[in-house]
Amino acid sequence: MKRWRHFTVVIGIIPALVIYVAMFMYIFEYVTGYFWLLDWFIYIIAGLLWLYPAAKVITWLANNEAH
Repeated sequence: MKRWRHFTVVIGIIPALVIYVAMFMYIFEYVTGYFWLLDWFIYIIAGLLWLYPAAKVITWLANNEAH
């Protein structure tokens, strides 16, 4: 049964995304609104920050499914 990894990721990704969004919503209350360029920079960083852990998880899934 190789599909347990997919189930683990699905069960783990939902709470992780909720925590990620809640954390940045809290941070955005304090760091946005000073200068529009700073706001853009913060939103871009927050929007791209999740890509590194997501890539690690996808690589883990792909490597283990190939065997």
